[in-house]
Amino acid sequence: MRYEIRRREDGKWAIFDENGNMVTREWFDYVSLFGLVEGQIPYYIAVKDGKWAIFDKDGKQISPEWFDKISLYGLVGGESRYYIAVKDGKCAIFDKDGNQISEWFDWIEEYGLVMGESKYYIARKDSKYAIFDFDGNMITPKWFDYVSSFGLVEGRSEHYIAKKDGKEAIFDINGKMISPEWFDSVYPFGLVEGKSEYYIAKKGDKYAIFDINGNMITEDWFDNIDISGLVWGQSKYYLAKKDGKWAIFDVDGNQITDWFDKILPYGLVRGEIDYFIACKGKKCAVYYKDGKKVSDDFSIKHLKNIYSINFNEN
Repeated sequence: MRYEIRRREDGKWAIFDENGNMVTREWFDYVSLFGLVEGQIPYYIAVKDGKWAIFDKDGKQISPEWFDKISLYGLVGGESRYYIAVKDGKCAIFDKDGNQISEWFDWIEEYGLVMGESKYYIARKDSKYAIFDFDGNMITPKWFDYVSSFGLVEGRSEHYIAKKDGKEAIFDINGKMISPEWFDSVYPFGLVEGKSEYYIAKKGDKYAIFDINGNMITEDWFDNIDISGLVWGQSKYYLAKKDGKWAIFDVDGNQITDWFDKILPYGLVRGEIDYFIACKGKKCAVYYKDGKKVSDDFSIKHLKNIYSINFNEN
């Protein structure tokens, strides 16, 4: 069944089906395209006298009352059976049966429960953030200055990044701090996104790799570390930069290659094959993982706008 929205000359809106039957039981001040009309989801949002409510395709009001505002994502968007409602400047989560799932907060993020990604959601109260589960249990050990949705809330892993006093740390689902200290920043790639047991932390202007147990994997703090390879769960190798040069290291801290002006992550680092491409100045070549050069030199200009590289026995 197809649906369309019609607007009268007096500015009122209603939804009709393809047979010309009026789906909404009355004309509203506004009816959202999102939901029934655009996505064939059996729900839509109607606005009347400045208030918002959700209705189903049979014209039955789903929301328990008219709210100041209702999020388009969740129930109406088809992502889950939940939605966020705003009332008197506060937010709460409700389900399609009209049950209030959360308490009233200053703000609630749509990622997680509402978007159908997990049973968790992030809420803000008095400028602080915390993670809660479907039953209203507070998952974070305390309220933080900020909590990222990437990880636990988005259903990627059992970890998340919290921020306090300008520093960041990784915590697990049980509220345990996983990182050995609070860093200037922590990359969400790797452990938090559920791709490996490793992550990159930044202290000052230096970077290092740590594992899930808080062990520092890199032997030193580097000027930069590429997320490809070890951190992304592609191989046991990673690329690190120091004093303007790049080299490949393994998970045990061994330096596998010489220092080059440029090393591409394709091949060895990404776990595709035991070869890699490296450049000294404007001359590049293919090398085996033992450092042996296996190709003639070629110009670095051939490496512009590279999206992928295929290796073969030649």
